Amino acid sequence: MFEKYENVMLNVDKNQLTGKQRQVVQLLQPHSQIPSLHRFCQQHDLDFNFVKGFLLGGTLDEWVQVRALPNETWVPTLKGESGEVTGFPLAEKLLQGCNQLEQLQAQLGLAFRLHYGALRKENAVDMGLHAGGKIIEVLEPTVLESFRRRQAALQNLTEANATDRQWLAEQGLIMQSGEMDYRLAIAPTLQDWVIKPLITNLTTDLLISGKWQDVELKPYNIHDDVPDIAYGRATVLTECIQRIRNIFLGMGFDEMSGCIVESAFWNFDVLFTPQDHPAREIQDTFYLANPGTLPLPDRQLVEQVKQVHEQSYGDEWSEAEASQAILRAHTTPSTARRLYQAQGQNGKYFSIDKVFRNENVDRTHLAEFHQIEGVVIGELLSVRTLIGYLTYFYEQLGFQQLKFKPTYNPYTEPSLEVYAYHPPSQKYLEVGNSGLFRPEMLEPLGCGGKSTIAWGLGLERIAMILYDVDKLSNLVGPDIRLHSP
Repeated sequence: MFEKYENVMLNVDKNQLTGKQRQVVQLLQPHSQIPSLHRFCQQHDLDFNFVKGFLLGGTLDEWVQVRALPNETWVPTLKGESGEVTGFPLAEKLLQGCNQLEQLQAQLGLAFRLHYGALRKENAVDMGLHAGGKIIEVLEPTVLESFRRRQAALQNLTEANATDRQWLAEQGLIMQSGEMDYRLAIAPTLQDWVIKPLITNLTTDLLISGKWQDVELKPYNIHDDVPDIAYGRATVLTECIQRIRNIFLGMGFDEMSGCIVESAFWNFDVLFTPQDHPAREIQDTFYLANPGTLPLPDRQLVEQVKQVHEQSYGDEWSEAEASQAILRAHTTPSTARRLYQAQGQNGKYFSIDKVFRNENVDRTHLAEFHQIEGVVIGELLSVRTLIGYLTYFYEQLGFQQLKFKPTYNPYTEPSLEVYAYHPPSQKYLEVGNSGLFRPEMLEPLGCGGKSTIAWGLGLERIAMILYDVDKLSNLVGPDIRLHSP
């Protein structure tokens, strides 16, 4: 296998190997084959990850060939073993003809949301109306049959085909068990290496005893240039955040903040978002398993929100739904909490915080991004006031080409989307959403009779335009390189 290397001159500076690396080489020298790197490391009390990194790093490529051993052992994850999500009972019940929404929700509990989201993602089902109430319509029966097959695969992983195992793994229901192992083939020429103890500090004892002749002294190159290591600096987004913060502080706003983990109550219910709104589905919002729920605030506020929902939307409002813990989907919960604290007192507040949405990542979307929240509580505020604040803010950033477009939000009326011109794509990008809070939202929070204007703006979208960036992913990560236009 290594015949071509028998007469190769060694091109590795052994003096640059660390003490642990030299130990590994010495242990490899007596062998021609090592069938299991895991077992080899256990026998010699070596750290497997360190040895694997050393061998895969390329230093010994001419002397040691590394081959990965297949790992086909699959086991269920905690999610796959959970009684709430094991299998796909929704698909089975739909195949049996049971399609009444309320009946299915009552029978499956929390599992209904998870399984409906999986079926909806493959366009197999949709919500519908019937004389008897809401139903689940089956769009693709063949997809439901595939879920029946996946159910069998989850129960017997050894007999499952590769396609089903891959799907189950993507859903987080199964995982491969154990670390990847490796087989080594070692060239005979590795035995020609003479490995002596490496000394970095020449001591008096070594000189007097003469042992300095039996060791290798690690050389120091005093002629090399000192590397030019750049000092740390703020990232593009950090600079952008500080710039925007200074604008709002200069406009007389006070800064507020919130929590990354919120209850659905503050993220949706207080904001007059119905409990069957699509934004609350698992394919749009990140729900937490631990903690699965969060306590609701004082009963008076909860009862007022419940009353508003049931009077406006007609359906029964569920405290269990409102108690679910999520990663906040926007920063408006911070505004809702501040409105509740203000109890109708005038004020101007802003925040710049991170939010999370189950988005497909593309040129203009991220699953984790920053939102610029703003709210003004006062008297006689109008759409003209809202456009005036936003126009002034964007002018401070140097934006001249803005458009405002009417839109719909559950908690604002009227509502406006904000668009700014993006030169690299030669079109307008949506950079924010805004509007006047509805009375149905303000009254439970103690701000009835007040008028409020509010907005949620995308920080990364603004940075795209400020720095002429083509896609959002160029603004995040450990190595951001922007080129001047």
